Amino acid sequence: MILYFSATGNSRYVANTLANELGEQRLVDLRNYMVKDAPTLTITLSENEPLGVVFPVHSWGLPKYLSSLLENMHIQGYEPGKNYAYMLSTCGDDVGRLFEMWSGVMEKNGVQADAGYSIAMPNTYVLFPGFDVDRPEGRNRKLAEAPGCIQHIAAQIKSHAKGDFTHHGTVAGLKSKVIYPLFIQYTTSDKGFAANANTCIGCGKCQQACPAGNIQLVKPNPTKEGKLMPEWQGRCLNCLACYHYCPTHAIAYGTKTNGKHFYTCPL
Repeated sequence: MILYFSATGNSRYVANTLANELGEQRLVDLRNYMVKDAPTLTITLSENEPLGVVFPVHSWGLPKYLSSLLENMHIQGYEPGKNYAYMLSTCGDDVGRLFEMWSGVMEKNGVQADAGYSIAMPNTYVLFPGFDVDRPEGRNRKLAEAPGCIQHIAAQIKSHAKGDFTHHGTVAGLKSKVIYPLFIQYTTSDKGFAANANTCIGCGKCQQACPAGNIQLVKPNPTKEGKLMPEWQGRCLNCLACYHYCPTHAIAYGTKTNGKHFYTCPL
């Protein structure tokens, strides 16, 4: 079984490709369980069935709300040593101490973390100074290398390799233990998001793309005729799916997105 969470498509592509390599028929989209008041996820593993979790790294840590989802999900049929448990994170460059973080979360649910893997995919985060999506040559290189990387990881999973095989990067502890908590506490607010009334077409793509169900379409002035516009509801995880999927690029985050570019996985 593979559980996966994806905002702009990278992790969805990786999860599907990995499933094909492993001959895995059971894929569970965690987006359905990230929205407010979603039902608790319940899964049942068969004897010796591996349990994989595929997701993007967010500021060298777990995406907001994913930790509580994994901690609180109900797992039936799991036996340590028999059901191999692993994570595979998509990242622009590195993941810091993500495997340690994910292991701690899974262990709270009684799951022994056996292995962690990471795979470089095109960058999607654009809000920090100096951060932008990859240039076309970098994006295309990562997409071209992805199938071979997934095939290699699948071989390790089949052999039940154990250990942390993620790419930590430099100052990994600082990134995951200092920067990540600050990111979650101070930079996942949706108060900076707004849609340009002149370019927004009211299509609802942002609402459909939001994995947290955090966007509603409303009339800016209920007493007048006019198109519906997105309104953010205060439960954001800063995945930027709304920003990247907007077909007219009408969504901005204050001035932080000025001059920045856009990406969604084309595979």
